[in-house]
Amino acid sequence: MEQLYTVEAFSNAPEHKPSRGHVYISTDLPEEQKDALVAREAEKNPDRWLKVTAQ
Repeated sequence: MEQLYTVEAFSNAPEHKPSRGHVYISTDLPEEQKDALVAREAEKNPDRWLKVTAQ
């Protein structure tokens, strides 16, 4: 069975304060999609930090 990952994004930006910094959560990502998401976030939103968890 393929390893799946959960990716949660957080930010200190003021617009995310009501959600305590939580921006979004993506679940059930295979490794290729997880890696693509992490790379895209690093490029487009370098102020966010990501929590990647293997399921």
